[in-house]
Amino acid sequence: MTDISGSSLQAHYDTMWEHAFGAIARGEVDCDTRLAAGPDPRRGISLIARPDPSLQTRIDSLLDRLAGAEPRQYRYPAADLHMTILSLLTAGAGVAIHPALVDDYLAAVRAAVDGIEAIDIDFGGIALSRGAVMARGVARGPVLEILRERLRTALRERGLDGALDRRYRLVTAHMTLFRFTEPLRDAARFAALLHALRDAPLGVMRIEQAELVVNDWYMSSESLVRVATLPLAAPQWDARIHDGPFPDIQA
Repeated sequence: MTDISGSSLQAHYDTMWEHAFGAIARGEVDCDTRLAAGPDPRRGISLIARPDPSLQTRIDSLLDRLAGAEPRQYRYPAADLHMTILSLLTAGAGVAIHPALVDDYLAAVRAAVDGIEAIDIDFGGIALSRGAVMARGVARGPVLEILRERLRTALRERGLDGALDRRYRLVTAHMTLFRFTEPLRDAARFAALLHALRDAPLGVMRIEQAELVVNDWYMSSESLVRVATLPLAAPQWDARIHDGPFPDIQA
């Protein structure tokens, strides 16, 4: 199992910051032009968790400051905020999602989640890439990583791991909040704000249930299909939400 203790994960976040902060301060951001091109046709399957109202309120306040400094960038709507437990089928163009495939993924997730306890994530401050600003989360204890490894194992056993960890092997517990879609208006001023927010406290996210969803690249609520809600530390046999066809999710 990957070592993701609090100290090693913080070192990972520090490395991300070092790679991105100087570039952002110089205005060298990676602009996601796809966000301005209309609905995203890319589809995948993910297991996610949502922030509770208290944490969401604090994140909204942080986003107000980011958007106040750079109002033309992409601010994640409240309905889209999420933490990815694991991207099970990486979103991509040409990925066909059909009910039988979703049933296979649901069976794998139910097996992996069975017996998993609630997970606490401490969110404090921000993490950076050259393309985005994220809320920085650190899981308390090993349960999140145990769940991720159980998911990977359940997918491998069912031959569903072909698109697993395709973007990168997920070890963090971040929430993406803000994406760059065009050059910064005032890079130095925005960098100063990022520095001020680097360790701003946000709160604890207690994950007591997970959502299995069919999603686009950005987890947009307009295109998301919630398949099932799976409570942690509870029986998993009656969690299915979406039993019908999956409209508009074949790219």
